[in-house]
Amino acid sequence: MIFAEIASDVSYYDIYPKLLQLVQQTFSNVESGVQGDAWIWIYEGEEKVALDTFTSMRFQIKSDSLNGFLVHKVISKLREHYELYIYDEPELEGHEDTF
Repeated sequence: MIFAEIASDVSYYDIYPKLLQLVQQTFSNVESGVQGDAWIWIYEGEEKVALDTFTSMRFQIKSDSLNGFLVHKVISKLREHYELYIYDEPELEGHEDTF
């Protein structure tokens, strides 16, 4: 589910290095990469939040957990550094059927 996205017209390739640095300084369990698209995965306990450009030219903030604590923690931290568009209700990705 997509909870928010970084509201910027700057290329995600240009945003990626500083975004990754911020995430790595804030969270201890992070995986990342660039392979056509850019992605950052943040883990805490059983939760995972993805920041990626798989379905958009902007970084989207995603989680499988509708009521997850981590996604709200990530959004809160990113709001300190980036303008975010936060969805009123999470949106399903193309491969997701239901909440």
